[in-house]
Amino acid sequence: MRLKLSLTTLLAALVLPLDAALAEPVRFVTIDYKPYALHDDPKGRHGLLVDINTAIAERAELAITDSVLPITRVVKNLAHNVSDCGVFLLTTVTEQEYIPVAKILDRFETIIVTRPGLGISKIEDLRDQRLALPRGSFEGSSVLDDPKIELFYTNNTEQGVHLLQAGRVDAVAGTSLSLLFQFSVENMGQNEIGEIFTYERQEMWLQCAKNQLPDETIAKLRKATDSLRMEGAFDTLIKRYIPDIFS
Repeated sequence: MRLKLSLTTLLAALVLPLDAALAEPVRFVTIDYKPYALHDDPKGRHGLLVDINTAIAERAELAITDSVLPITRVVKNLAHNVSDCGVFLLTTVTEQEYIPVAKILDRFETIIVTRPGLGISKIEDLRDQRLALPRGSFEGSSVLDDPKIELFYTNNTEQGVHLLQAGRVDAVAGTSLSLLFQFSVENMGQNEIGEIFTYERQEMWLQCAKNQLPDETIAKLRKATDSLRMEGAFDTLIKRYIPDIFS
């Protein structure tokens, strides 16, 4: 699916220098997962990563397209010159596969949220407890290897939160953004959960496929992203998706 860009982006394109206006758009790709991309949101939000991509394009004065796709398609498109750039976690694998253009967020957290009354200060506190986590997450983690933790695999964060609400699990795991966003959708407050345990902190970066974009375009993307981060623009965008009581 191709998302329409904002009116601001379209108007900006009209006043770009002729050579920029005639250039091929940078092809962004975004994972189709709440709240990174949203469809028919009642508040009119398009999703955090869609917002970030649009903000970078406007600051860099570059035309873009943004395809919202499942994670497997995201990876394939970047590998086969169908997409150019995306925003995702910086890992040793992505550093080898892509160009790490610029940092978006210093701290992107994976968290575990417990039911009311269940304390947690280390993973071992989940032994003899039931933990919901999205399929494909926590690979290589001690969470998956501990036979005393009963695991419930879910298709998405929404399912995990519903299991926690229904008392069918004792804790739910996921990224802080996805979990806290889902709590807001369910109108859940801090009194309806136990503790929030930070399992892992990583950095989120704008990353682009190698040998696809001109060096000049990469430089524009880097400069735009760095300036937006230093101004706190990305932190402001996050607040659209996480309720104040959790921020």
